[in-house]
Amino acid sequence: MLEDKHIEKELLQKIGKQIRKIRMSRNLRQNEIAYRCNFDKSSYHNIETGKRNVTLLTLNKIANALEIELKELFDF
Repeated sequence: MLEDKHIEKELLQKIGKQIRKIRMSRNLRQNEIAYRCNFDKSSYHNIETGKRNVTLLTLNKIANALEIELKELFDF
């Protein structure tokens, strides 16, 4: 059970790092993506740092805001 929690945390961190990498490659700030997704900046920050478990629909909003396909968020 403890190992499962570790794996889940690691996955959330990988996705967050991928989102951040793509955002930065497009020279966008966190608040710009948060605005495009209709999130507050702190919620978006928690996604990028892997502190928030997100739904597939939330990831889809982020992909749209970054103007990428959803599958690119999992390309790590």
